[in-house]
Amino acid sequence: MNYDNPAVFEEMWNVMKFWLEIGVDGFRLDAVPYLVEREGTSGENLPETHAILRELRRRIDQEYPGKMLLAEANQWPSDVCLYFGDSDEFHMAFHFPLMPRMFMAVQLEDRKPIVEILEQTPQIPESCQWCLFLRNHDELTLEMVTDIERDYMYDEYAKDKGMRLNLGIRRRLSPMMDNDRRRIQLLNGLLMSMPGTPIIYYGDEIGMGDNVYLGDRNGVRTPMQWSGGWNAGFSAADPERLYSPLISNPVYGYQAINVESQRRSQHSLLSWMTRMIHVRKSSRVLSRGSIEFLKPSNHRVLAYVRQLGGEKILIVNNLSKSAQAVELDLRQYKGSVPIEMFGGNLFPRIGELYYLLTLGPYQFFWFRLRRF
Repeated sequence: MNYDNPAVFEEMWNVMKFWLEIGVDGFRLDAVPYLVEREGTSGENLPETHAILRELRRRIDQEYPGKMLLAEANQWPSDVCLYFGDSDEFHMAFHFPLMPRMFMAVQLEDRKPIVEILEQTPQIPESCQWCLFLRNHDELTLEMVTDIERDYMYDEYAKDKGMRLNLGIRRRLSPMMDNDRRRIQLLNGLLMSMPGTPIIYYGDEIGMGDNVYLGDRNGVRTPMQWSGGWNAGFSAADPERLYSPLISNPVYGYQAINVESQRRSQHSLLSWMTRMIHVRKSSRVLSRGSIEFLKPSNHRVLAYVRQLGGEKILIVNNLSKSAQAVELDLRQYKGSVPIEMFGGNLFPRIGELYYLLTLGPYQFFWFRLRRF
């Protein structure tokens, strides 16, 4: 589209209004750094692009208050921050570089990749927010990593070259984790406890599989598995007429993995994810609070404190496949009692000494820090 032509811009605004009128909450704008082209440039991050986005935001705020614009800009956080503007461009933006580093941290059993990228992430306007994700409808992009890191990710998560596409890995979360419930839960725990708004790709809440034998990016776009019945409850059409075939293997097939069956069990991944979201929503700290990393000597443990006003939450994650002990310097919170957020159980009061915790493989804790 030639956005230099005012008629093109107006027509695109008409398209947006059509969807806004029927009730959509917002838009994900794809590849926004390349909205405008100029000879002699890469067309990336041009001032004209920002001018167009500011006008879109002005119209959205004026005519449809409460609706949201989300930027898809696969760039470093310092570059993406420009798309928040002065709170007059995007409301939200994806944090692309964090995503592969969560997978790297778990595979390496080392907190360094996560800590480094979040410490490099600039502050953003108060009314804006990062969007965090583990997987989406495209390949797991590895553009924002070094060549060595990309090769490592390929070796660990895409040994079959058919799993690779462009500069990424075309697999879903559960198969990448070898269907290991502990690792799946840990990654989702990280997703929901870091600064930003978590986005969950459809099907990952039940542990859906993929089909790497489908072309292009279609392997992670198979029909949602609602039930174990006809077409997994996705469609009443003849199976041959579905755009993508159903997942039907014994491990990830719709007869084994579906919403209907998981709703029947309090111990299913879906039930666990529902509880996680409920706990996360119980406190604004996890969505809007600051983050301060603790740096214990055990590099396999990732610990941080989220704080908003007087409320504090301590997050401790074991990134390792084996049990770990960690001593945390919590002396600035002396006198506080950690309350485990999923069960409401009280842990020993924080004192002058380093606070000792033991964690099972891939285990994590969320604690409210309260004074009594």
